[in-house]
Amino acid sequence: MNTMDTTIQLGQTDSGEMLHAGAERRAPATPAGPAGLPLAGAFAAVQLFVLVYWLRPAEWVPGMSHAPLAKITGILALAALLLSARHIRRDLPRETILLALLAGQMLLAAAASQVWKGGALQAALDFAKVLVIFLVMTVALNSQKRLRQVLSLQAASVAAIAGVTIWKSHLLAGRLAGAVAGAFSDPNDLALTIVISLPLALALALLARNIFWKLFWAMSMAVMILAVLLTGSRGGYLALAAAVAAGLWEFAIRGRRGYLLALAVLGAAAFWQISGGMIAGRVQGMVTPDESVQQRQQLFWRSLEVSAEHPVFGVGAGNFQQISGNWHVTHNSYTQMSAEGGVPALVLYLMILGCGFRNLRAAKRLARGRGEHVALARALLASLAAFAVGSAFLSMAYEFFPYLLVGYTTALVKLTQHAASRSQKDALPELSAPETKPQTDAAEPEMLWLAN
Repeated sequence: MNTMDTTIQLGQTDSGEMLHAGAERRAPATPAGPAGLPLAGAFAAVQLFVLVYWLRPAEWVPGMSHAPLAKITGILALAALLLSARHIRRDLPRETILLALLAGQMLLAAAASQVWKGGALQAALDFAKVLVIFLVMTVALNSQKRLRQVLSLQAASVAAIAGVTIWKSHLLAGRLAGAVAGAFSDPNDLALTIVISLPLALALALLARNIFWKLFWAMSMAVMILAVLLTGSRGGYLALAAAVAAGLWEFAIRGRRGYLLALAVLGAAAFWQISGGMIAGRVQGMVTPDESVQQRQQLFWRSLEVSAEHPVFGVGAGNFQQISGNWHVTHNSYTQMSAEGGVPALVLYLMILGCGFRNLRAAKRLARGRGEHVALARALLASLAAFAVGSAFLSMAYEFFPYLLVGYTTALVKLTQHAASRSQKDALPELSAPETKPQTDAAEPEMLWLAN
């Protein structure tokens, strides 16, 4: 990538920060708009994957239980990767390389496992599949419209699952359990899955110009919050608190939408009337640890012991429960990685999540004056914060959705960089005009380095 040799004064940014768009700043592999049409097949594969992964129609829609949707989606994703291989740049985003290293580390951990090599290898291979969809996403989500469509599809699918779950009202020990299998079957997993999509619905409601869509996303949020509360998941409650806190900070305070604070208070009062008894009982269990909390504390310390005993490769993916003493998982995504994949796996996992937050910080810094870019960055920040908190109480490190969230941030920061680069190029003629007045000492401008 060629870098301009000249330095151009553009004036001080609103926050007074120095912006450096150096050689590390990359534009999308293909520009937004019609130029992205050759990747229509890859984008279609991403849409189908998101629909099947989040909505899981084969597990609750009558007549679709025998349809091999997962295999079809996997084949299409692999085909899309092969067909779009020429669009994958050599200078891959850092998170892509880290994810590939993490998948490799889990395969090595399976090979070195002294517990159950076969089971660990199968779990590692299943996890490695996320790398395929991640690579396809980085090239297919090459326009703001495409990114927003995929985020809308995810949020609507999760809202539908929440509604179906409430409608079927399958209770497990008095708590709302998932109506479908997989990550939605357990109340705790269901709660976190819903929470991370909640900020996306908020951003889409704020961005919608049609009153119908505003009401649709508002109702979707209400259904999602109610489902989370009825699960009775303490980890879900903490994740919800993190999502609400981050969302209010980003949208209400920094976004200057004070009415959201009032709506949050009214909503909290209404939901307390509906499920306050369950919330109080579950929170009381954290203040005065009940049997479930004590068991999880034991699992946490046991996972740390296993991590210390097997620091390099762990015991292999999915094998902790066999040596836990009570056939339970770690109930902590961070110690799940360290116990089953070794300390290197934990470091790579944390670095991947860190890349997501770094991408969003860069996107918000670059997206000045672009409302949709900022709104989506704020929503994804709240989603990642919710996952970072909630995953400390659940074993979710092998699920795809945290890596999908990071993939969205990769696409967003590329789109934001591309838009900022275009704006800067459009401003060049004005900056070089002879009548431009020099800056005075009263307002010293910051310097912005531009990259082609």
